[in-house]
Parts: sequence; structure tokens; C-alpha cells
Amino acid sequence: MKLLAISLLSSVVITFAAVAAETPPLEASDLELAVGADWTGSLTYLNYQDPFVDFTIPAALEVQATETGLQLAYKYPDEPHANSTIVAEISQNGTQLMGEPIVSNLAMEDGGRKVKTAFDCEDMGRPAACEMTYSFSANELRIKKMVTYEGEPEGFRRNEYVFTR
Repeated sequence: MKLLAISLLSSVVITFAAVAAETPPLEASDLELAVGADWTGSLTYLNYQDPFVDFTIPAALEVQATETGLQLAYKYPDEPHANSTIVAEISQNGTQLMGEPIVSNLAMEDGGRKVKTAFDCEDMGRPAACEMTYSFSANELRIKKMVTYEGEPEGFRRNEYVFTR
């Protein structure tokens, strides 16, 4: 009987610890620090064609708040045909960003925030695991995509935006 009671108590403690360690839900207000039209910087990306090397191009970003997240308007001064706008929506329960499961949501000491998502993806026709890292502070914004091909021990950076203001 003691063994059963200890086993049940251990189960409750482990369950409580797991729930306490869960990632807190992301809220639209967590991302307000990024709002503004004055972000300038660059996009570095690994070319999808030979030569498979990193390219860096200038970029600018305008961030607007939406009811459920952010609208990101990317501008490329040297390649205006590539300009695009995306909406980074947060799920109603705060567990997904852009439809991707949030695996980490940390408030930073400088008042900024670092959010990571992880999901299965495909890269160059190969199954892979992707991880996105969104880092926001008052003066710096980074968005990085890492890709790890199925069966490979290490991943690589597919692209990274770095903006300052």
C-alpha cells in the first residue's frame, strides 16, 4: 500500500512539474515592442541553387499591430519585385505563431521577447524539421529559420533577418 501511495504521489509531483514548465501562452501585447516603420537591416539566405552559398541583401521592415498578432511588410530596396507582406497571427490559445507550435516563449531582461517555433517541413524536396526564432527588443529584431534534414545530425541556417532602429 505504501508503494502505491508513493507511486501516486510521485505521479502527481511529476505531472505538476510538467505543467509548471509549460511554455506560457503568447499574446499580441507581447509583440507590441516590434511595432514601427523604422526597421532597417538585411536578409541573409542560403541560396537554393548552385552556388549553395549565403547571400546578404539590404532589407527594411514595417511592423503594424493587428488584433491577433503582427503584420510584417518586408521591403528590399535592390529587389522591389520581392517586397511582401505577411500576417503573423497568434492562435486563440497562444500556443501557435503563424500556425507553428510555440516551443519557447521567453521574456528577455531588456524587455524584449524571444519566441521559438518548431515544426515538420520540407526543404529542397527533402523532409526536415524547421525551427523559427523570433527575437524582439526595442532596438533589434531578428527572425531566423533553421533546417535539419531528416536523418542528419546537424541543421543549418536557411535564412535570417536582422533589423535595427
